[in-house]
Amino acid sequence: MDRSRCSQFEKGTGVTYFAVPQELHDLAVRYALAVDTRDAAMLASIFTQDGVVRGHGENPIEFRGAEGLGRMVAQVDAAFDQTMHNVFNQTFERRDDGAVTGLTTSIASHILKGDPTSLLDFAMRYHNTYVQQDGAWKFAERRLEVVWVETRTVQKFSAAMMNSDLMEFR
Repeated sequence: MDRSRCSQFEKGTGVTYFAVPQELHDLAVRYALAVDTRDAAMLASIFTQDGVVRGHGENPIEFRGAEGLGRMVAQVDAAFDQTMHNVFNQTFERRDDGAVTGLTTSIASHILKGDPTSLLDFAMRYHNTYVQQDGAWKFAERRLEVVWVETRTVQKFSAAMMNSDLMEFR
């Protein structure tokens, strides 16, 4: 990171670049882990009390507070056998009013319930708003933008694969 730009106002944008605490990066990873392990308590712990996951654009979802986030986890559990959220690029900005916002890109893979060979991938962007609460960074809002969806056939791993398809990894 070019440290000469940290804490410097970018003319005309209303954005200040700043040294981003690792804790902000970790929020997206913890979010992925909480959803993938169906841990509603962990998920609620990284949001403010009235924190919300809502849709962006045409996506109509909204899950607010611990109860709403718990409902989101239950819906994921009911629809998918397994999920794996992969976090990719993250950007963060501090606006001139002090608010911290960011964008996280990811792909979330979902094995459909009742069809263990069907994989549904969502390419997503999360438009985030962060706040510090009791000395810790938390999500105040995550707006989920689904960019595209891909479905394909997959094969679950089995130990027998190590003797045939994956011999070179032994």
